[in-house]
Amino acid sequence: MVSRPRQEADSSLRTVKQSHRIAYLTCLIIALGLTALYTFQGFYPDFMYTFTNILSPVIAAMAVLSSFFALRRYWDNIGSRLSKIWLCFTLGMLLWFLGEFGWAVYTLVLNVEIPYPSIADVFWLSGYLPLFIALLLYVQLFQPAISSKMFLGSGVIVAGVSAATFPPLIMPILANASQQDLLILGINLAYPFLDLALFLEAIIGLLVFTVTRVKSSVGVAWRFMNVAILLNVVADITFSYTNMDGTYYNGHPLELLFHFGYLLFALAFYVHAREL
Repeated sequence: MVSRPRQEADSSLRTVKQSHRIAYLTCLIIALGLTALYTFQGFYPDFMYTFTNILSPVIAAMAVLSSFFALRRYWDNIGSRLSKIWLCFTLGMLLWFLGEFGWAVYTLVLNVEIPYPSIADVFWLSGYLPLFIALLLYVQLFQPAISSKMFLGSGVIVAGVSAATFPPLIMPILANASQQDLLILGINLAYPFLDLALFLEAIIGLLVFTVTRVKSSVGVAWRFMNVAILLNVVADITFSYTNMDGTYYNGHPLELLFHFGYLLFALAFYVHAREL
């Protein structure tokens, strides 16, 4: 006969897997629905202008709530490393949410069609610091398992991403540097470089769970996080480019990259909290 503790463990595992499937399905439905809305927006442009500006902080709020769920799950005290990690993740997501909310206020309340740069960028850029700290503290937990080859491999991956995204997108921005305000140029370049810094840390964390003997289902959460950060790299560079040449508008399809990024962050935090 199967022991009672074994039965309880199996039941708990089934519950976790079922909750994961529900979370995956929910995010997939949201992603497909948003893709359809953006695809056919030509039939309802006025609706899309209002909808997308409301949607962005709502999607960002999902990531904030998910990170807060994980923070509650892991919170011990302010001196605990895990507490610091998830406090930083939550703070970073909160600052990005405030950036999205600030953009919505500019567009819907103050009637500023493209508020860039604005106070929203202060929140977005500030959010990178706690996220960077969170990833750094997390990776340091597995420092003994991190080899020089992993650092080299991470560098090669980030270099490959840079080579694929920078020439077609960053070079036009730099080519028109003389025509841009220095503040705008600095912000245009800050976003992708900060994204890549996060991506480098996230790749190292992912390799810990996939290459070394540190085996854990938390690796699934790190995969989601890596894709989310990669989507932000492409989205930020594309936004800078389209805004520079005047082709960006509220409801532009590139916004899907930001939305998908927030959804994947929310999934990563949720899966992580349910696994440990």
